Amino acid sequence: MTADPTAFGQGPIPMTTNEFTISPSKLSYDLGGCHRCFAEALNGESWPDRPFPGLFSRLDRHQRAFYDGKPTSLIDPDLPAGIIRNAKGVLSQRFEQDGVSLTIRGTLDAIAEFDDGTIGVIDFKSSIPNSYLGDRYRPQLSAYRWALTHPAKTEPQEVSKLGL
Repeated sequence: MTADPTAFGQGPIPMTTNEFTISPSKLSYDLGGCHRCFAEALNGESWPDRPFPGLFSRLDRHQRAFYDGKPTSLIDPDLPAGIIRNAKGVLSQRFEQDGVSLTIRGTLDAIAEFDDGTIGVIDFKSSIPNSYLGDRYRPQLSAYRWALTHPAKTEPQEVSKLGL
């Protein structure tokens, strides 16, 4: 016997739009939780913002300031030679599939400008390193890659590395 997907209001979510803009971080934080809540938020449902404690904002500012202009070897000696730069916002071209349009818009923590002309996406994390973090943040890093290689207004960049 299969459960009725419409019981208790758990049925299909009717789409009110076919154009979506999403932040890469939502792919890791929101999509990593309740998929229905994620879909409803994309569809315009208001959800309370998660608190982002001031300590994390302060840590983020200090990390960015510390690493800006430093060699990539400071993060990992195995990275290609290059310089770490504070990054700004990204905006992708629209990706269209089956009548649905998706645009990526967000703010990177940093990029590595490698000597070979490629770049690396760097996303600072304040958590304790774990083997599962790469999988958890892969959607976020991949969305940044998409936005940088398919930008709406600037020249495409070749992204050769993604990392936390």
